[in-house]
Formats: sequence, C-alpha cells, structure tokens
Amino acid sequence: DPQANGPLNRLNNLAGTLLDQNTLVAVMRHPAQAETAADIAELIGGLRKCEQPSDYYEFQRYLFGLVYRVEERRAQCSRIIKRLRRGAALPADAPAPPHYGDPVQLSSWELEAYVHERLARQLRTVGDGLAWRCFAYDRRVILALSRNFPAGPMYGKEGLPYELGRIKELWENDHHFALHHDLTNCLRIADLTEITEDGGRLLREIKAKPHTEKQQLERAQAAVDAIMHDGPLPGGRPDAHLIELTEPYVTNLKQLGDLIELAKRHGCRGMKLSQGRALVASSVPRVLGRWGQGLGEANRVLDSARQRAITRAGIDTAMHHIKGFSGDTASRSPIMAPWSIYPFSPVDCAALICDLLVFETTVSAQALVESLKRAGLTGEVLLKPTNGQLGGDMGVVRAHWRDRSMIWHAFGLNLLLYELAEPDTLARGMGEAMRMNNPPREPVMVYANEAGIWLPKLTGAPAKA
Repeated sequence: DPQANGPLNRLNNLAGTLLDQNTLVAVMRHPAQAETAADIAELIGGLRKCEQPSDYYEFQRYLFGLVYRVEERRAQCSRIIKRLRRGAALPADAPAPPHYGDPVQLSSWELEAYVHERLARQLRTVGDGLAWRCFAYDRRVILALSRNFPAGPMYGKEGLPYELGRIKELWENDHHFALHHDLTNCLRIADLTEITEDGGRLLREIKAKPHTEKQQLERAQAAVDAIMHDGPLPGGRPDAHLIELTEPYVTNLKQLGDLIELAKRHGCRGMKLSQGRALVASSVPRVLGRWGQGLGEANRVLDSARQRAITRAGIDTAMHHIKGFSGDTASRSPIMAPWSIYPFSPVDCAALICDLLVFETTVSAQALVESLKRAGLTGEVLLKPTNGQLGGDMGVVRAHWRDRSMIWHAFGLNLLLYELAEPDTLARGMGEAMRMNNPPREPVMVYANEAGIWLPKLTGAPAKA
C-alpha cells in the first residue's frame, strides 16, 4: 500500500492502534493536542530559564498541574468506557462529553481516552527533560534509575498525597527542591530526588505506611553503587555494568535541525547523511495544509523524498535497511534522550514531542559493519533477509576483536536512529569497550562530553553536579 509509509499512517502503525486515517487526523487536530503543544513549548522555554531552586520548584508545580489534569480526564473516560462495555447507560454524573462523536458511543470515549493517554506521555517528556537537567545531563544516572517497571498514572495513586506533602515539606523546611519521579518516564527507582545545597542528590522512598519495602531500598542503593562504585546495574541482568568511555559523543543533530526547517516550509524533505544513512523529516501541519486530509499526494511526495535520500546515501541496493520513525515515541523509552532537551527551539521540540514534526532515519546494516571495520574491528550482520520489526534483545550486528565479541542489539539503536549518533562514533566506542582490561560481560556504555550536545551552556542547574 503506497499510503502505508505516510506520516500519519506510520504514526498509526507504531502507536499499535487500528485507527483509520480520518480518525488519525482527528487525533492530531483535537483541541487538547493543540493546547498541550502550546503548553509544552512554553514549558521547555521556561525550563531552560530555570536558575534557582525556587524556579525549579514552581516549574514542577505547574507541570504537575498539567499532567494531573490530563490524567484525570483519561480516568474519567476509562470509567465511562467500562460502563459502556458492560452495556450500561451513561451515568447521571457523566463527565464532559468527548470532543468527537456521539457521547453514547463507546468509540467516542475510546478516542478521547487515546488522545489523553498520548498527552500524558507528551507532558512527561518535559518531566524527563527536567530530570536530565537536574542531573546535569549525566546519562549514567538515567541508565541506572530507569531500570524498573513504569509507575503508571499518578491520578488515583494512593501514595500521591504523601509524596506531594514531602516535596512541600523539604521546600518549606530546608529550601531543598525535590524532583518528583512520577512526572517522568525515565526515573523509575525511588519516589523523589532531593537536591541539597552542597550539590548532593538524595533518593527518597515515600510511603503511606511508615515501613518502606526493603526491596525498594535495595534497588535504590544498587543504582547509587552502579554510578559511584562500579557496581552492577539494578534489574534482572547482574552482569550489566556502566562503562565511561573516552570516545566523545558525535551526532548529526545539526543536520536534523536544518532538515526540519526545510520540512516546515515544504511539507517534507530528505537528505543523505554520512556513513550509510538517509534522513527524512515531515511537518504534519504543513502536509495537511498543502495536500489536505486525503494525503494521497503527500504520501507520494514523501515516498519520493525517501527514495532519493536512500539512493544518495548509497544504500538503495542494501539487503537490510534499519529504520527508525520518531512518531509517537514520546516517553516510550526511558533511556533515550527526550525531545525536550534536543538543541532546537522550544516550539520545534514541542512539535517533535506532539508528532507535529516527525522524522525517520534509514541505515544500512552493512554500513554498520563498515563502521566497525574503520574502528579496527570485524563485524557480521545477524539479521535474516526478511521484513519485520526489531525489538528487545534481537541481535543486529556482532563486532569482533581478537577473541572478544559484542552484539549490537535492537534496544541499542536509539542513539543511532533518534539521537543521530554517528555510526563511526558508536563503533569506536564498542572497540574501546572490548579493548579494556577485564570488560564486563554486559557493558552499558556512556560516551564522553555528551552534556554539551543537549544544551551547550550548562547553566542554571538547581545545585552543583
């Protein structure tokens, strides 16, 4: 189907929904989506201006109010959905009706709930940006504190009043800002991070009952030990250890920013990137404005731009194309740098978060092997000659050096596909890890000088890092 590669249908596929194209357009044009996009742009601009602990405290209070309101609306929809699925009528105290459709129809409430589930994740992407900023863009902290199951919605959570009370108490008594982990997707261990005047970060578990579970405390201590004492990372993989590389982090985010500007003017544009990669960006509002809701012509133009970029990149005849699409990825990965800290304007970051701007990266698996070769390694492609989605522990490429080897798994592609890290950089990092004395069996690598990628001027942190 030629329309299967269109920006909205690609978003539909990745969201795991079965919405038709008209419904997807309705999702993107929902008033709550437009309002949230504007709120997020304002939030990102405000976050970048935060300097004092009081700035962060007030910023977090405002973000909490927005997330809570969206989650409340989603919970209202869920309550009605459960009633309608049982065959019951709308209750007398039914909430405000959905924006689209007949309020007595189940599908109308399901669409409204779907919209607000997306909005909650989009707002939490700003919370992720707050977390990265509070930890001075140190990916080690994110990698350690993300290794747990997601907490789920705040609305209706039993312990929420106690967490909010503790945040307020720490502020009023000690003038310490406490980062609320429930406002993020990336911080999944502990409830709060208290930031002290001397630059310390204290993980805190807050419980309605006075006895905190031993397992939660042990998990928090394991995260601290992994960061500070080379201990194993928490979670179910005891051989996973952080490795700090000397290899600097190099990306092509500047090229992405340039391509986004072209897409905002023309609807979509593609370009060749070095080292066997192609990049295409689309502006959904511009696409809808130029070609309307039918999108047949828009999809044809997008497919043409994609094919030209792939051909210019020299990977049109490659057996394996690895693709990443930014649509509906907001807060889906706890370890990926959030769109809210990308080095773009707040409006463009908000557009990426809300899928008003989308981009896709295509890389040849053989090109990854060539990068390994330039790094002094040998490589082999592990993929089978078939179509499908990459995920989890699926092996993509295996690197060899002497009697050592390392597999590049699908979950390790985020840096390549979304953060646009150069393949040669990642290959050199793998080589550095394999050449270490006694490397861990499962190295979790962190590159050097990364903080400057996201915000070159590291000013305004709530306390010293």
